[in-house]
Amino acid sequence: MPKPIISEELILIEPKLDIPTPEAVIAVLCERLVEGGYVGPSYLQAALDRERQFPTGLPTLPYPTAIPHAEADGATNTGVAIAVLGNPVPFQAMDSPKESLDVRIVLLLAVADSANQVSMLQWVCTLMQDQSVVQALSSAKSPSEVMAILAPLVEHT
Repeated sequence: MPKPIISEELILIEPKLDIPTPEAVIAVLCERLVEGGYVGPSYLQAALDRERQFPTGLPTLPYPTAIPHAEADGATNTGVAIAVLGNPVPFQAMDSPKESLDVRIVLLLAVADSANQVSMLQWVCTLMQDQSVVQALSSAKSPSEVMAILAPLVEHT
């Protein structure tokens, strides 16, 4: 049976803890994906390498978001690990890599089938273009609140 795309175990709410760099956020989220059986240990380096080459910061409103990911070869199940950060983390902008965005929400994607990667990215980008979703996620105080916001919107691929 496939794993759920999102689950409370993949959600990190950090209102006070300072995670200072994109690399640190990606590492913490990747740890959740590894523990959940979504990716193998090599996925972290693949995601970090891809982020350096192709930044994923998006100037969404009311807060910037980021959607780091790697190629499907490191993923065994499709899932999204989510961090809601109290202190913004500077990610490079996708469309202007010299620009830094103070990101408050990070969605680390793991897509098991490379044929689904583009559709998954499109779905997440569309979701993050909805200001009410971004606002609700940024205000969430628990993983269960994030689940309540996203569960009705999850696209089952």
